[in-house]
Amino acid sequence: MNYLVYKIGIKVLEIYLNLASFTGNEKAKKAKIGRKNWKKHLALYQLNKKTYWIHAASHGEAIMAMPIIEKILNEKNNQVTMSFFSASGFENFNYDSNRFFKFYLPIDKKNNFKELFEFLNPKLLIFIKYDLWLNLIDDCHKNEVSTVLVSAKFRKKQWYFKHFGRKAKEILKTMSYIFTVDHLSEKLLINNNFKNVKCSGDTRYDQVSNEVKKNINLIINNPCIILGSSWKEEEKYAAEIIDSIDNINWIIVPHEIQNHKLKKTKSLFGKNASLLSNIDLRKPIPKVLIIDEIGVLSTLYNFSDIAFIGGGFSGKLHNILEAGIKGNVILFGPKTKNYPEADLLINENLAFKINNSLELKNTIESLLGKPKKLKKKQDKIIQFIKDQRGATEIIWEKIEKMV
Repeated sequence: MNYLVYKIGIKVLEIYLNLASFTGNEKAKKAKIGRKNWKKHLALYQLNKKTYWIHAASHGEAIMAMPIIEKILNEKNNQVTMSFFSASGFENFNYDSNRFFKFYLPIDKKNNFKELFEFLNPKLLIFIKYDLWLNLIDDCHKNEVSTVLVSAKFRKKQWYFKHFGRKAKEILKTMSYIFTVDHLSEKLLINNNFKNVKCSGDTRYDQVSNEVKKNINLIINNPCIILGSSWKEEEKYAAEIIDSIDNINWIIVPHEIQNHKLKKTKSLFGKNASLLSNIDLRKPIPKVLIIDEIGVLSTLYNFSDIAFIGGGFSGKLHNILEAGIKGNVILFGPKTKNYPEADLLINENLAFKINNSLELKNTIESLLGKPKKLKKKQDKIIQFIKDQRGATEIIWEKIEKMV
């Protein structure tokens, strides 16, 4: 994909989003309205000269930015203005501070950012993980706005490092600083003549270590397996083995909790399943508890022993670290190519890939059949994640002087 194709792709993306909005896609509709009204939205805020602009594609990337946001707002005059591309990020991510603001990022077309720059008067733009919009980066460079990429992972096969991606690579080279999650990415960039590159590690290790526990209490009298942000594959495989393993509680936290999807999940698990909203919390939970509430997954990991994390069968693995820091041994599907933390935990024998229901059953029985070894793994995964902390401090040392 050369730069011309990129520009054509942006136009196609814009047409697609408009079409999705027109045909009733609620998320696309909200994003379209938000992009149209970004100025009206930002006008509600009193922005000052100490505003840090952070961009995240969606909710997951915004969560990764939490330790950086906390660092910024620890200084009383600092503000954070956060832009999102997707409606799921904008709608679901909030930070409890009157110095935190958010808006939808306009489509990445030339001259789309002139008015935004005049309005924000930014000194620094921080990109989280990816969602690198080339026209925006180029405009930042031309307007002397510093740009930083954090928690980045690069691979040789990416188009930036091909002959036809030369223009895009040159634009990325104008970024003020790039912080990578691993040394392989750092080395790849340096070998391609990037300057100001440093392996800082992943901010998610800091984020999950600092997470605040929500107020929810469950009575569980058996070992517990949790399906965290589960998709149909994880739920299907769990449902196939649920009657073949005795004396276990299951907590199912679906990726989406619309009523029609919850009905399907409840039907899949049959008479043993109840919704959280329908149970008496003063009594032990049923064999299968289905969560129909948003924002409690991280807290629920405190009650489980093993976490089967969603997204591993589609290549969109959910956050495994927030389960690990609570002492869960981790299971997930086989498609984890873009998730280095998965490989790290597999190498430490603290996480396991699952391909089918038989492997799920055998792995669970093996882990629960040796309680002392399971406890050692649970203690080890907590310590392993704690040992990876520190990315935020490395990043903050550089960026605090840029605004």
